Amino acid sequence: MGSKQIIDRLFFLFISMPVAGVFLFTMANTAGLKPALLVGSILLFLWLASLIWTVARGGIFFGLPTWSRAAFGIFAAWVFWLTSLPPYFRDDLIIHLALPKHILHAGAWVPIPFQPSSVFPNALLPFNLVLLNAGLDRAVSFLPAFFYLGTALVLAHWVKEEFGAGWGIFAGGALLLEPLFFRLSTTAYNDPAVLFFSSAGAYYFWRHLRENLPADGYKGAVALAGASAIKYNAGLFLACILVVLFLDCLRSRIWAPRLKVASASFLAALFFCSPWWIRFAHEHPSAPAPMFHGPLQERVALCGDSFAYALASPVRLFFEGEEGNKCGYDGGLNPLLLIFGMFCAPFFFSGRDRKFLAASAGLFMVSASLLFAITARYYLPVLPVMIFLSAGWLSALAEKRVALALGGAALLLILDLRGYALAASRFEGWNRLLGRESNVEFLSKTVAGYGATMFANAHLGQKDKVYFVFFGNQVYYCDVPYYYDAFWDGITFMRLLKPYADAGEIARELGARKITHVIYNKGVMRQFLTRSDSWNVFADFSSRFGKTLYEDDNSALIELVNAPR
Repeated sequence: MGSKQIIDRLFFLFISMPVAGVFLFTMANTAGLKPALLVGSILLFLWLASLIWTVARGGIFFGLPTWSRAAFGIFAAWVFWLTSLPPYFRDDLIIHLALPKHILHAGAWVPIPFQPSSVFPNALLPFNLVLLNAGLDRAVSFLPAFFYLGTALVLAHWVKEEFGAGWGIFAGGALLLEPLFFRLSTTAYNDPAVLFFSSAGAYYFWRHLRENLPADGYKGAVALAGASAIKYNAGLFLACILVVLFLDCLRSRIWAPRLKVASASFLAALFFCSPWWIRFAHEHPSAPAPMFHGPLQERVALCGDSFAYALASPVRLFFEGEEGNKCGYDGGLNPLLLIFGMFCAPFFFSGRDRKFLAASAGLFMVSASLLFAITARYYLPVLPVMIFLSAGWLSALAEKRVALALGGAALLLILDLRGYALAASRFEGWNRLLGRESNVEFLSKTVAGYGATMFANAHLGQKDKVYFVFFGNQVYYCDVPYYYDAFWDGITFMRLLKPYADAGEIARELGARKITHVIYNKGVMRQFLTRSDSWNVFADFSSRFGKTLYEDDNSALIELVNAPR
C-alpha cells in the first residue's frame, strides 16, 4: 500500500465525522434533538469501531520502520492519559462544553443569547452533545486527540512520499512534539480537527497543482471545506488556495481543471456550512463589544499599553515568552499573505523539480515557523505545510551537506522537545493524573472561580443571573442562569468602570441586563483597577450596591442590592 492510499484511507475515515455532523445538526433542527442524539450515538459508535479496525489492521503504518510504530503507540497512550483530565480550560468550558450543555437544557438547538460563536458552523459539536448527554464530558477531549494523532500520520506519509521515510518520521515527530499540543492534549479544543483537514487539503492541492489531477483537487476542496465547518481559520486557508489556483491558471493556461476544483470548493463549503447559515439566518446573538475590538481594549485597559504597543503584543510575546506577556495573545486572523506565499512562491519562482521547489520554499518555512511561535494556535491550519517545507528544504540540503541537514533536523526536534518539556513543567494537572488529588481539588486550583461558582449553585436559584467578570471558563460548571461577555470576559464592566464614573449608572446598566450577582476574578480585577485608576469607583460601587456572599483567594461573589431601575 502506497502513501497516497494510506492518506486516502485516513481522509475518508475522518471526513465522515463532519459529514455526519452536518446530518445530525440538520436532523436536530427538523426531527428534534432526541432522535438526533440517538442516531448520533450509533454513528459515533460505528466511527470508533472503524477507527479501531483501521488501526488494528496496521496498514496505516505501511512503509514506516517498526520502531516508529512502537514509538507512535507509546506517544498515543501518553496523549490519551493527558486527555483523561476533567475539563478545565477556557474555550473547552465556554464553547465546546457550555454550548452543548445549554442546548441539552433547552431541549432544542438554540444559541446562547450573548455568545455570537454559538451560531458559527461547528460540525463536531453534535458529537460533543452525544457525549455530554451520556454523562461523558471528559470523553469530549478524546475526539480532537484522534485528529491530532491522525494528522501526524498524514504528514509523515506526505513527506515520505516526497522525500523518503526518514524525513517522514522527522515530520511526524516534529508535529507530535510541537509544544502547543501539550496543552491541546488536555483540552476539548477543535483545533486538531482543523489541523487534520488542513493537512489533508494541503496534500491534495499540492498534488493537484503538480500533476493536474482533478480528483485530488476535489478531495482538497472537501477537506478544507470540512475544516471550515469546524473553525473559520481553515476557511481563510481555503480562500488563499483558491487565489493560488486562479493565479496558476493565468500562468499555466490550464483553466478547466482549476475552475472545476474551485467550483467544487464553493459547493463543498455550502454543503458543510449552509445548514448553520440557514438555521441562524435571523438569529444573531450580540456581544457587548465589536468582535475585533475586544483584544486591543483588553491590552490597553488591563496592561496599561498604548494602542500601538498593544498591536505589538504578539512580537512581545515571542521575545518575552509566556511570563513576559501577562495579557496573553491568541493571534487574531491567519496570515493570508504568508499562506499565499508558501503556496505561490514554489510554483511561480522555481522549476517543477520537487527538491528545488522545496529549497526555494525555505525562506517561507523559516518565516512561517517564526510567526507560528508568535501567535500560537491560530496558525495551526498552516503548521503541516510549514513542517512539510522544512523537511523538503532539509532533504534538498542533504544532497550536498548531509551533516548540516541532519543537524538542522535534530536542532528543530530538540527545540520542540525543550518547549514540550517547559509546557509539561508548568502543567498543574500532574497530581490529578497521578491520583494525588481529587477532581474538586484540581478544578478549584485551575478554574479560578470554581469555589464561587459552586457556592452560587448551592445558594442561588433560577430567578437569579450571575455575571462572570474576567473569567468565563467556569460557566460550564454553573447551574443557575448566567451572563458573560462573549469573546472577552468583562468587556461590559471595563467599559462602565472608568475613572470618575458614576457607581449608580454602573448598577443601573447591570440591572437593565437583569444581572443579580457578579463573580469576579480578584487578581485580574486588581490589575485592571490599578491600570485604569478606578479603585475609588469600584469601592463606591461595592459599598453602595454590592453585598459580598462568598470570597476566597481567587474570586468573589457579590449580590447587587439597592440597584436603581
